[in-house]
Amino acid sequence: MAVSASLQQRLLRFVLGLLISMALTVALAVWLSTTNHSHNQIDSNLSIAESVLKQLLRNREQQLMSSTEVLTSDFGFKQAVATQDKSTLESVLHNHGERIGADLMVLLSLQGKIIASDTEQVEAHFNQDFFIRSSLSNGGATDYLTVNGRLYQVILLPVKAPLPIAIAMVGFELNRELAEQWKDLTGLDITFYFNKSSSDKVIASTLPPDLWLKALSEAYTPYSTHSLPLFGRPQFASLQLDLNQSNSGEAGLYLTYSVEKAFHEFDVLQLRIIVITFIGALLASFGGIVIARNMAYPLRSLAKTASRMAKGEFGLKVDVQRTTSEVSELAAAFETMQVGLAEREARIVFQAHHDPLTSLINRQHIITRLKEHLDSIDYKPLSVICINILDFRIVNDTFGHFVGDQCLKQIGERLSGLPEQNCLAARLGGDEFLVAIPLACSVERTAENVLATLSSAYMIQQLEITLKFSMGIACAPRDSTDADQLVQQASIALDMARREQLGIAFYNSNMEQTHLKRLQLLADLKKTLAQNDGQLQMYFQPKVLASTQEHFRFEALIRWIHPEQGFIPPDLFIPLAEQAGLIANITDWVVEAVITQIAEWKSNQFTAQVAINLSAKDLSRKHLLENIKQLLDDYSLPSDSLAFEITESEIMRDAKEAIDLLIRFRSFGFDLAIDDFGTGYSSLSHLKHMPVTELKIDKSFVLQLDQLADDQIIVKSTIELAHSFNLKVVAEGVENQASMDLLREWGCDWLQGFYLSRPLPAKDVLPWVENFAKPDQAANN
Repeated sequence: MAVSASLQQRLLRFVLGLLISMALTVALAVWLSTTNHSHNQIDSNLSIAESVLKQLLRNREQQLMSSTEVLTSDFGFKQAVATQDKSTLESVLHNHGERIGADLMVLLSLQGKIIASDTEQVEAHFNQDFFIRSSLSNGGATDYLTVNGRLYQVILLPVKAPLPIAIAMVGFELNRELAEQWKDLTGLDITFYFNKSSSDKVIASTLPPDLWLKALSEAYTPYSTHSLPLFGRPQFASLQLDLNQSNSGEAGLYLTYSVEKAFHEFDVLQLRIIVITFIGALLASFGGIVIARNMAYPLRSLAKTASRMAKGEFGLKVDVQRTTSEVSELAAAFETMQVGLAEREARIVFQAHHDPLTSLINRQHIITRLKEHLDSIDYKPLSVICINILDFRIVNDTFGHFVGDQCLKQIGERLSGLPEQNCLAARLGGDEFLVAIPLACSVERTAENVLATLSSAYMIQQLEITLKFSMGIACAPRDSTDADQLVQQASIALDMARREQLGIAFYNSNMEQTHLKRLQLLADLKKTLAQNDGQLQMYFQPKVLASTQEHFRFEALIRWIHPEQGFIPPDLFIPLAEQAGLIANITDWVVEAVITQIAEWKSNQFTAQVAINLSAKDLSRKHLLENIKQLLDDYSLPSDSLAFEITESEIMRDAKEAIDLLIRFRSFGFDLAIDDFGTGYSSLSHLKHMPVTELKIDKSFVLQLDQLADDQIIVKSTIELAHSFNLKVVAEGVENQASMDLLREWGCDWLQGFYLSRPLPAKDVLPWVENFAKPDQAANN
């Protein structure tokens, strides 16, 4: 029910939300349109009424002006004015006022003082200067005045005999009767007012008295930039007109329009929208409930089917009420999905258990299979063989990775096709494989058969490739009955085979002790590199200039003095560091230690070039060269303070890349030497392209130079060859005076060996140099 209720709620919310949103959108559109229309209607009606009213005022002014001219042109009226008889004047004003229908008759002097009027007392405040000046200069004037609390439209005309002798002011009252007449003409309510004490006072209006204040102060102002609000809008829209000609603002009128009248149809429309929305909401709710129920039951059934599929049950029949085409399509999709999921799960399981290149099972799965075999009650003894391809990198570098991958595939095929029954083959990663074979014969015979199967040539792209292998073997139950331990033991034996350059190595307990010692040694090496606790030290073996024996250079040699195991040879821990990826850390430590020592010698007025050995991995490091240059700059040392020696075999692993890297080193001004020359695979074609400055003849050719003729031929020709390439020659392994004399005779440039000096700690270098330079150096040597 939870799924059904949730679906109903979602559908109802969606339908109702959509309906309400549409209703609000329509209402907003209608409101905006109607409000704009109402604005325009109000403004238009007021504008038209304003024009009509102004025309009425002009017409009334002309009529009143004509009636007043009749009065001022009358001879009897002029004669009465000339006599200045007040009672006569009042009688004349009264009679003529009734004749022209005037409501106010006043005679003014040319100075603006009241001479006579048809009322007992006239209380009026007007701009006398403006009236008098305007009537005299223009022949008449009109304005609006409040007299005795009433509002009049007044006409002022000069009385001439023939020059102006007085001014007649004739007034016509603006009252409710006039407002009603104008309302009939304009269709709007008219309100007359005059200003008193900064507030408007209504004189007459067509509105009821209780609406006067709203019409004057709370009305909506037409032509404004503010829109009418949807709620709480004002009752009226009023337009104010100022009637005074003298700009005194004392009298005026309001044209008032009913806002409710303009918005009546809009309000009815809004009510209809609300009613329609409410009815639609009821219908939508009912329809949503029905639709949700019709969809919920099939979906619930499909959800149960999906739950069973999630548990790994496939091939289920999807039994649902297919009330709609969409539900039918969904049920069909579920049935199709079951097939796809079953295939995909099988593919994922296969990929999780197998190597993608060779299709052999992987490390984790073969361990699982071994556990299953060893856990069975009547399992047969078996051998676990770890296999490594020797120098497989050369195949990739020489022939390309495609050929290398094809070699790996063929190895996998050969291991899968071994004749032994129940044989398991796996690829552990990279160039390492593992095979578990039940022992039908001796373990030695089994290992030899596997090695023979793998060692025959591989034909790839018309290439015949021969590979060499090392194998490490552990047996169950002889060595262990635990799968993980068996694989570990075979790996330990393989490591021994690689280090000792053996084809096959069988596990024994001593190997594990050696392996543990190597692991401990590696951990100690990491620790001493991190802490720099003084266990690692630099020794320096001198190189002496053969011609004079007065100039010296040195080769930097790292030494590890372990606090428990004592001296550990570099031949032991350097390969270990390379395997563990620590060779870069060691090189960085050596570089910094050597540069620091050179700077210290310089402070003691001693300068000598020191050579540092680099590996191929060091050459491939992007920032090594920049770091070396920065250290030299920090200690203010020139580039020729350092030289670098790279073994011939390291260079030949990837000659092109190595040469490119050596060119970068030479561009910084460093001297470069090929170490152990004659033991690698270099050729003259490579040598002429190498940016090196020295050849270092391997000590194996120099140790017995005075006794072996073949070594003499090799060394002499090597010196001549190097000089033909403008290279200096260093001979290492000088052990006696006879060998040194031969080397000097053949033009060897630098000599190095125990006969001259063993590697020295830094503190003994300067004393050795001073002692060697003495005349009795031969004795000291």
